[in-house]
Amino acid sequence: MANIYLIRHGQASFGSDNYDNLSPLGQSQAQHLAKHFNQRNIRPDQIICGDMARHQQTRDACLASLSPPLIHRDMQINRAWNEFDHEQVIAVYRPDLANPEAMKHYLSQQPSPAKAFITLFSQAIQQWQHTDNIAQYSESWLHFSQRVSQGLTQLVKQADNGKTLFVFTSGGVISTVIMQILSIPESQFFNINKQVVNASVTQLQVKHQRLSVITMNEHGYFDGDNRHLYSLL
Repeated sequence: MANIYLIRHGQASFGSDNYDNLSPLGQSQAQHLAKHFNQRNIRPDQIICGDMARHQQTRDACLASLSPPLIHRDMQINRAWNEFDHEQVIAVYRPDLANPEAMKHYLSQQPSPAKAFITLFSQAIQQWQHTDNIAQYSESWLHFSQRVSQGLTQLVKQADNGKTLFVFTSGGVISTVIMQILSIPESQFFNINKQVVNASVTQLQVKHQRLSVITMNEHGYFDGDNRHLYSLL
């Protein structure tokens, strides 16, 4: 049996010119996640990561905070674990909000900016999933789903018996993995995705080349005195 821990990146720089960069809170989340692994005596035998900056920054902050730290290790980069281009998905749905400054201004005019963004993102996702004009997107919903499926198949092949794998990735990828393993309809994608907490852990197990979901969106280590580390966006 092998254990796979899908780790969502820490909080990125939402609302900035470069989203793909951990915020100070994101750095703290990744470091605190390491304490959770230390307490449970969980250490990776293999480390896999998407090639986005926020994935690698989360990986580095987490591994450096393990006890003892894991710094000089072979770490595989695999684009199959990259997030879809959420900025493009929104821009296709609302071209007038493609510019970060336009988005900031729009959200600042809303009574609840977070709720307004979630509503906007939900509608953009629905269009992305169901549009016939896939040429508007650099990656269609179908191609994204297939990419994640291929990455998951490759991961299972890598998961040698008794090994522990850490995979640093994004919420949309984790949501898609859960849907594929549990045969959840694609219509539920956004409902799952919006609940995935920054620096949360979803544990999978591989036994006889078969995958099981053990935990989903685990983030209890952000409760109590650590509640200030909890974030979704």
